Amino acid sequence: MEIIAVKAMPSFLSMEVIALILLAAAAAVAAFYGRRPPTKGKPWSPRTVQVSDRQEKGFERKHRSAAKPRDAADQLRTVMHAPFQKQRLMSKGEYDVFRTVESHLRNCGPGFRLMAQPSMGEFLHSTDAEAYRSVNSKRVDMLVIDTHGFPVVAIEHQGPGHHQGDAAARDAVKREALRRAGVEFLEIFDYHQAAEICRLVSDSIQRNKPPTSPGMISPFERSPN
Repeated sequence: MEIIAVKAMPSFLSMEVIALILLAAAAAVAAFYGRRPPTKGKPWSPRTVQVSDRQEKGFERKHRSAAKPRDAADQLRTVMHAPFQKQRLMSKGEYDVFRTVESHLRNCGPGFRLMAQPSMGEFLHSTDAEAYRSVNSKRVDMLVIDTHGFPVVAIEHQGPGHHQGDAAARDAVKREALRRAGVEFLEIFDYHQAAEICRLVSDSIQRNKPPTSPGMISPFERSPN
């Protein structure tokens, strides 16, 4: 019995060692294939995984920082810890056109006013929610409104950098939405002189003048003084 026990001990130990080796090999294979990205046609390398990890972390940081505050209290805390500086509402070219049009409007009849950089969602409406979202945050450089506050002419200053990127496509969206709403889209270029700008604005207002002038408003529609 003692001889059998002595002979069995090395066999038991060898089986345990073999089992440990197999487990270690299986773990190594699982780790190797677990890190391997599910891509086809490209050889895998540790560098590929490292770049992918960095890109993923960068993506998470970007979207985490771009996440909007959840409510007004969060917005207030964010604003309280952020720097703010005032900046020009319009470029110099836009402002030059604005002053020219603003001074000229008194010659176009009573009640016309000029707005700067209004959001299209504030003066256009659509029952199509998706169409409305397409223009809601877009702006026009200037907007002439009548005595009732309705839009008459939208003015866009086409400066030297106005056709960069997808500016032409954005203008096409604005132009079509304004056309469907019955608001003229007037483009002013840098080569237009002040006298020509005034003439273009007068012509646009004349074409789109509201049917009733301020002097023809019914007494019942007048606001009490």
